[in-house]
Amino acid sequence: MYVGRIADGVGRGDGEIPAMRRYGYSIFCDDIRSEAGGKLSFIGCYNAVMMTTQRFPLVLPKFCIHFHVFSPATQPYTSVTARCYVPGEAEPIAQEPIEVPGLLDQQNLLDSLPKNVTVPPYIVVASSLVFAPLEIREPGMIHIRVVINGGPDELHLGSLQVMSASA
Repeated sequence: MYVGRIADGVGRGDGEIPAMRRYGYSIFCDDIRSEAGGKLSFIGCYNAVMMTTQRFPLVLPKFCIHFHVFSPATQPYTSVTARCYVPGEAEPIAQEPIEVPGLLDQQNLLDSLPKNVTVPPYIVVASSLVFAPLEIREPGMIHIRVVINGGPDELHLGSLQVMSASA
């Protein structure tokens, strides 16, 4: 987790800052490698679609999802649980709690930010899910979602369509 300020240049043109809300994104890939200096390398990244020449059901030797969740500092985390859904399964195939710092630690991070910046701060949680192997029974969508602070709602972080190259 880290705390920072996000300036995206999006506004209403009247000097007002748009309403802040939680959001996130994900990267779907074949492998994630840790590099020197704390960097991550994403190997075999997918765009919007995974085309496969294999017949369904198919088994991927390894499949990874890296994600970030951004929350306004006014909405700190008490818990974050990642859920991964694959085609042909109604329930998530993985439901992983993601470690988040305690509320006091989050507040201390916020207090350490410079005070003269007008961009509102966000608290960011990042993590990876690694499946080795991953079975996909049928064409469809792989979804990554998180439940924040016990839910009940899920925040959708991204999807990857899986389809046959011959379709």
